[in-house]
Amino acid sequence: MAVLEGRIDADLARGRHDELVPELEQLVAREPYRERPRAQLMLALYRAGRQADALEVYRRTRETLIGELGIEPAKELQELEQAILRHDPVLDRPAPPLRARDPGPEAPRRRRLWLAGAVAAVIAAALVIAFATTNGGSKKARPPLRPFVAKVENFLVQSRDGRREVASAIRRAGRCALPRKAALVQLGRVQRNRQSLLDQIAALSVPDDAAAGRASDSLQRAIQRSIRADGLYSDWLAAARGCPPRGPGADLRAAHAADADASRAKLSFVAVFNPLARRFGQEVWAADEF
Repeated sequence: MAVLEGRIDADLARGRHDELVPELEQLVAREPYRERPRAQLMLALYRAGRQADALEVYRRTRETLIGELGIEPAKELQELEQAILRHDPVLDRPAPPLRARDPGPEAPRRRRLWLAGAVAAVIAAALVIAFATTNGGSKKARPPLRPFVAKVENFLVQSRDGRREVASAIRRAGRCALPRKAALVQLGRVQRNRQSLLDQIAALSVPDDAAAGRASDSLQRAIQRSIRADGLYSDWLAAARGCPPRGPGADLRAAHAADADASRAKLSFVAVFNPLARRFGQEVWAADEF
């Protein structure tokens, strides 16, 4: 495995990220708890212009490690996710490979090996940059429109589940069928999921298409306003007393106003996205569905 991963690092340094994605996906499926192939897959996807897919690999990795082993991903993998979210320029050149966690008396020796690998990676990066420069250089190609529409559809499906959960929690808490604390927990979980979606959409590579650009911008605004509305509903539930929840009325009015503002942003989004969805045979959406 170590030799195979080393060869993949070399291929990444040579710019073969597109070719590596299928191989890495098979490797991750075969070795689900090994983090280095997952880091390599995230990097290959990012360099191929598929930021959202790279972030989805991290999300699935974290779910697998927490759900089955009870551990968080390694610090290096967490830092890679953050670098992808902020489009860190360092990702465009080869980076030191992710090492397996194995603390112990051999740590100083491993650190020396890691530094040696880092130096080798920097040299490889210089060779790649020199080659690109002498061949006229290259720009990262914008992705085609169809995969972009499919990815946005996937985001909307995930957001739809959150919308239903928020509506159910508020409705049930309002008629005393759900304790307020339980409703607050549900709202908090939805807010975190929506923030994750917002991060993924912000990292999504948008095609060179005016409608796609407007769809991406308006969806981000809609999710931001939905998060704000969820927060105000949480404030109302936290401050309310009795059953059904009573006062302060100002919090509930503010939540309704923010919800209406989010709905207007969603209407703007579906107006520009639904024609794209129809064009590629995807689902069309109403503003109250996500």
